[in-house]
Amino acid sequence: MGVDEAYQALLRACGERGFEECRDAYRMFLEEACREAGSCPKRRSPGTGQGRYAWVEAVLRSGVPDGRSRLILYVISRYLVNVKGLEPGEAEAVIEEFLRVCCERHGNCRKIYKSWIRNVLRRVKEGGWRPWTLERIKSEDPELYSIIESIISGGGG
Repeated sequence: MGVDEAYQALLRACGERGFEECRDAYRMFLEEACREAGSCPKRRSPGTGQGRYAWVEAVLRSGVPDGRSRLILYVISRYLVNVKGLEPGEAEAVIEEFLRVCCERHGNCRKIYKSWIRNVLRRVKEGGWRPWTLERIKSEDPELYSIIESIISGGGG
């Protein structure tokens, strides 16, 4: 299959079929396009960039007094699934442990529904989204950043 055929298949799949078929056609198109151009990038293996997110492991171990849902949505779920390469069920278990630690260490025991966590993990896996960096959290959610900063600097854990 050439680039033109892959492009036509992409248009058909995304216009007439579901998300999975569209995503598969998109990947096929990209592989064909970069093969012809001779510039296919190397795929990142699961685990690439883990050192950059060492602070996430610290937060997972320490828990947080506030901001659990935002952390799960923008950082933890994405880190566990798309950086560490965990399956959603494994990631769910890690998140449950994080919530337990938040409750025990910080008294933050409000319910976060498992169905919400599963949905977040499913969407994160589908989207392939990377976790927010500390810099992005600092600019987009300064309150959450100050919570994280106190945890990773040893003041809140």
